[in-house]
Amino acid sequence: MQSKEGLKRGEHRCCCGCMHVRAGAIMVGLLHLVCHLLGMLILAYLITHPEAMPKGDTWYSLNYNGNDTTRGSDNCVALAITFFTFTMTLLMLYGAIKHRAGYLLPFFCIQVFDFTVGCLTAIGFVSYMPNIRTFMEQNPNLPYREDLMKLDPQYLLLICMALFFIVMIIKAYFIGVVWGCYKYITSRNLMEVIYCPDTEALLPPSYDTVTKMPPPPPYTPATET
Repeated sequence: MQSKEGLKRGEHRCCCGCMHVRAGAIMVGLLHLVCHLLGMLILAYLITHPEAMPKGDTWYSLNYNGNDTTRGSDNCVALAITFFTFTMTLLMLYGAIKHRAGYLLPFFCIQVFDFTVGCLTAIGFVSYMPNIRTFMEQNPNLPYREDLMKLDPQYLLLICMALFFIVMIIKAYFIGVVWGCYKYITSRNLMEVIYCPDTEALLPPSYDTVTKMPPPPPYTPATET
């Protein structure tokens, strides 16, 4: 079992030993918090201003057939999901700051679920080998579309997959940081319980202490006078 000195020597570090896992988990939570806030603001704006949604031959309009009602419903669902994950992020930050390990688990589960879905998406993407050029032709609003269209499709696919794998590696590292913070807080709380003076009085005496104690007085029946 780790000692208090072991917890203080820097055994729970991240970012190449430059940061404690607790501080790293807080940084991950703040990053997710900012992204969720931006996402909720954008979705709320699109819901209240449906005319601002992209029109034309875009990926979004192709998938929803230009139906504004369907688009609005999808945005509402996305806003609800984003708010849910935003709440889980707040719980994780509270748990990391207040040393409550249990509050980190919902956010950790969301991270694992997101990573799993991303891996399955990558497997399906590679298996079907879609025509990137066709996809880009159907989405004229993509940034740097004209420059990307000039590249070889296979080379473009390779770039997309490389970027995707980099993102997945970063996500996996963030999962490790949050899990490391959970283990650190659990170990720290356990050490506090073991070394707490109030709990030592509740523990049963050791064998040596019991053997050195004087024997109890002889039994005397209550009927004797």
